[in-house]
Amino acid sequence: MKTKYLYIIIALLCIVIVSLLTYEKTETYVFKSDNTVFTHNFGTIKKEADSIIEIEINYLNKEFDSLKVYDVKDGCDCTNSNVRAGVYKKNETISIKTFYNPNKYNDSGETIKQIFLRTNKKTIRYDTIIPIKIKGFVK
Repeated sequence: MKTKYLYIIIALLCIVIVSLLTYEKTETYVFKSDNTVFTHNFGTIKKEADSIIEIEINYLNKEFDSLKVYDVKDGCDCTNSNVRAGVYKKNETISIKTFYNPNKYNDSGETIKQIFLRTNKKTIRYDTIIPIKIKGFVK
């Protein structure tokens, strides 16, 4: 009987540990027609042999009645980003998932990466391409 409870406690601890290890930092930004470059700070991460950081960035379309998103392009091959292509109505959220591998180029210290969201509207000075900076500190 005691071993049964021990297994249950171990299972719960494993679930908590896995949840903490896969915790995502998510923020919601709002589209504006000015010259804003969006910057997402992923904070401080500890680099490990197989660490890949998952970042979710949400943008709220408050500016356009309809905004067509084509895709997202990565600024380097240490990031792998994806977004659901399609039309986003006003007040809908565009969710971008980015996977960042700090080991690809042995990043350490302050790190800034860039991805580009391609749309059909002139949103900022970069025409229809919205640059998004991802920055943080890699230990």
